[in-house]
Amino acid sequence: MIQIERPERFTKAAERLTREHHGIRRHEPHLYEVTNKTKVSRCHVRTERRSGRAFGSCACPAGLRHGQRPPVCKHLAAVVIYLRALRAMRQRAAQRAH
Repeated sequence: MIQIERPERFTKAAERLTREHHGIRRHEPHLYEVTNKTKVSRCHVRTERRSGRAFGSCACPAGLRHGQRPPVCKHLAAVVIYLRALRAMRQRAAQRAH
């Protein structure tokens, strides 16, 4: 599990993400399927909250390194960007409703 805290940890992953077309689908609560539409591959990303902090993990080879601190992969970055954008849209909609 990687703690989702500093945006700079996601910079390189976000750059890798822009090179190919990806789709995100919520598979079940806190589990997302990220599809690389260019390579026709899929990875599952799980998110969770512990003590008010956000964490995420991915089932791709980059996210499964044992004995090392796993890097932030492009799949986890995609889900984090997606969830932040969704939260921002909901906040704007709530502000307009008031």
